[in-house]
Amino acid sequence: MSVEDPVDVSVDLDVDDNSLRAVVTKRHELEVDDLFVDGELRLWEDGAGWSGYVREEIDDATVYYRVNTRFDEERWIDRVVVGEQAVRESVRQHIRDPLAGGAGTFRRGCSPP
Repeated sequence: MSVEDPVDVSVDLDVDDNSLRAVVTKRHELEVDDLFVDGELRLWEDGAGWSGYVREEIDDATVYYRVNTRFDEERWIDRVVVGEQAVRESVRQHIRDPLAGGAGTFRRGCSPP
């Protein structure tokens, strides 16, 4: 580990037991360009459909929808207006999800609705 590596270290020292426990957390930075492609942010996808978010510009305002769809349907199974904070929180949780394929891989397989 070099000085340049951004890390966080927490130490739990037990003087009586002559031991310590250290947790070292390394910081990783991630940049994603073109998060929404053609207005869609697909967080989960499989052969049956996808779920995530849709972004639309309506009357000079940005509106976000949480969506769920199937490829064989001509309509959304679920489409709910949400705020930008809901999108941010979902992306944050998705990046932390070990089943999502790791940071930067936003799509993963999902069970059909």
